[in-house]
Amino acid sequence: MAHWTQTTRAFVISLPRLTDRRAHAARLAESLPVPTAILDAVDGRTLTARQRARHVAELHRPRYPFGLNEAEIACFLSHRAAWRAVVESGACRAIILEDDAVPAATFAADLMRLMEDETGWSFVQLHSHNPPQHGAPFLGRRILPQLEMVGQVVTAEAALALLRASDRFDRPVDSFIQMTWKTGVPIHHLGRPVVVNGGGFFGGSTISRRLGGVEKVRRSLIRPIYRAQLALMAARGAFGAWSPTRATAMRQA
Repeated sequence: MAHWTQTTRAFVISLPRLTDRRAHAARLAESLPVPTAILDAVDGRTLTARQRARHVAELHRPRYPFGLNEAEIACFLSHRAAWRAVVESGACRAIILEDDAVPAATFAADLMRLMEDETGWSFVQLHSHNPPQHGAPFLGRRILPQLEMVGQVVTAEAALALLRASDRFDRPVDSFIQMTWKTGVPIHHLGRPVVVNGGGFFGGSTISRRLGGVEKVRRSLIRPIYRAQLALMAARGAFGAWSPTRATAMRQA
């Protein structure tokens, strides 16, 4: 048995009421090469006003230009629960998958290669976007990470840093991790997709909502401005290696 399997755990985030996704989560858990637990996701339908008031507040710049819906808040709280589970498990690192993640054919081999890599990563997005590019490095760093949380591999130190940095939040979780200058946790990615977002096989996204025509236009106009502001701040904060000390200093600044 590879040494990394003895110090790694896995968690699959799943809503109990979505039976098809729950069954897929169980299959995922059985297929992973490390001890795996299924974590009950926070259900946006049962989110209370007290939970919203406890965790949601306007905090950071650039200001997130859209209000958070219940599903987005619940998704963030679910990922916080997963990061907490990583820390409490005592594992050195963990694989976290959402219940619509479908591993690609290269998943097992690329996961093994990643775990044996010694380049100092702390959070790796297991993304489903972008086809593999010829000559792309196996592991690269994203100055502005993708908007996706279907899969991740995270160290215990990074999970703790993200947990502490997100006690209160003002944007969806995938937008939050883009703010590496606030979290102190750089985001890496693999040179090719290793998971597929299988939400379409399970009735679509549990987060997206129907928008009216006017709102769609408004968002299409505002979103590029927000992204440009975010990219500028990401570029300014892209330098410097991550460390627990640096992450703490950045959170206290």
